[in-house]
Amino acid sequence: MQHVYAFQSAAISSDELEMLQSTLKCWCREQGIDLTSKRAEQGAIELIDWFQFGIKSPDQLIEMLRRQ
Repeated sequence: MQHVYAFQSAAISSDELEMLQSTLKCWCREQGIDLTSKRAEQGAIELIDWFQFGIKSPDQLIEMLRRQ
């Protein structure tokens, strides 16, 4: 799946990246998904998409992953 953005977003800070990684790890652990799998990679892509869309809360982000 190729992602095309109509706008440029700011770089993700190290704190934000740490939060995104933590959220992804939590979701993978809950779902029994290996962090190196294609499914985890797709989750990471979706997580970053939602984050760049404006969802910044870890609780909201993980809930979005749970709904997929």
